[in-house]
Amino acid sequence: MFLLKRKGNHRLQLTRTVSEPGRYQVDLYLFTPHEDSLTSWTLSEQQFLFTSIEHRFSLLGLPEQDRIGKSNQAFALLSPHYEITFGSWLFQYRASMERLRQQIDNSGLSVDLINRALRLSRNFAQRLRNSSPAKSSQQRYYRLADIYYSWHTEQFLLECLAMEDFDALGEDIRESVIAFLEREYQHRQEHEYQSSFKGNATRVWNRMGLYHRLLEYPVLLRPKVIELGEGTRKIVKAVSTTLIMALFTYILFNTRTISEQLSLSLLFGIALIYAARDLLRDDMISAITRWIRKGKPRWKIRLLTPYTSKPFAGKRVWLDYRKRADLPKQVKESSGKWVTNETQQIVCYRSVTYFDHSALQKSHLQERLSLDCEALCEMIQPTTNKLYTWSEKDDFTSEIKAHPIEKQHDYDLLLVYSQTGHEHSSAQRWSLRLSSSGIVECEKKKANWPKPEGEEKEQDKKKKDKEKNKERRQSSN
Repeated sequence: MFLLKRKGNHRLQLTRTVSEPGRYQVDLYLFTPHEDSLTSWTLSEQQFLFTSIEHRFSLLGLPEQDRIGKSNQAFALLSPHYEITFGSWLFQYRASMERLRQQIDNSGLSVDLINRALRLSRNFAQRLRNSSPAKSSQQRYYRLADIYYSWHTEQFLLECLAMEDFDALGEDIRESVIAFLEREYQHRQEHEYQSSFKGNATRVWNRMGLYHRLLEYPVLLRPKVIELGEGTRKIVKAVSTTLIMALFTYILFNTRTISEQLSLSLLFGIALIYAARDLLRDDMISAITRWIRKGKPRWKIRLLTPYTSKPFAGKRVWLDYRKRADLPKQVKESSGKWVTNETQQIVCYRSVTYFDHSALQKSHLQERLSLDCEALCEMIQPTTNKLYTWSEKDDFTSEIKAHPIEKQHDYDLLLVYSQTGHEHSSAQRWSLRLSSSGIVECEKKKANWPKPEGEEKEQDKKKKDKEKNKERRQSSN
């Protein structure tokens, strides 16, 4: 299951953990309100892929229960570099905290979730700070990791303290959180970390964002992109040139048999043929190549390990614009309940990644799929319209207020994913509302995706048990 998080005004980030070898497929369908305004002419598929979609993998190391049996050998297998080991620790901890944040958003605050966050934070701090490096070249990375961990944990706990229903959890849990924050503050003072926390809120946020990028660099798999279809394009170009020149030669020889003298009209006809060839050749070659390669991947991406640049995994990528009639049958059936316009454009992104057993034996991965909506927001033209109303609805002597109108577009985001060992695919859906300034609203919706028969029976059973328990409570009351 993917977790969604908003990053800034324009970006959405979907993350999950990959721990088993095999084939992983991710299909992302963005249902747009555009009919003719979103095409390969206004925003090409290649431009959309490299500016609006980011699909990356980062090393998380091995889970704690697997690490115990492998002792020091686990990290030797993971990487010969110190930064990769510490980076995988940090981002595994960060992924665990993000899952807790998602649980809080879904089910609300609870004492158990706060205690779990404190326990995770204490364990990670102990593991990190008990492994302080001796080499000066490694101390800089350790310092950045310690500062970022302290800030990230503080922000998580302060956010929980600021929630309205935190006081209902009791005074004991509040004292535990504040005691932890006081210890972190003292630790920063003892190690002279306070300089990283100076400045206004914007400067501190941007500084920590820079630390995050520096810490993340050693654990990110490096993508090497190879565009597919170049050989097909060359063959189409050669065949089209052969046919055009054969036709031209045939016309020229037939004209020569009729008249042995070169006329002005013949020269003009030859020039027109060359002009038409140069004018239509590139578009014709692109159209024929696209038709031949329809349904085939457009890019091949090799994921390389950091520093060593050894092959880690392979990925195939598709991206194109479609109408609803061209969608797969299951997607078409599921989208029929929220799509009303059959002519709207749909951005279809597909990624198929292959992980072998040796790759995931060394480290689990965090898969991160980001969607940047800035290019889509730029297509929304700001308006100067205003809605005029009375300040008091029933009082016609009150003041008149002018409310500026912001133009907004509604999108639907459907994510379908599958992996080896699972016969049925799963789906998640979100409803997006965009304006010229960014994402206005992002709400999780029901995907209407069929579930395996066994899972449906289990859910029906839980539902019936819940209804029975409710009836028993009512009868007892």
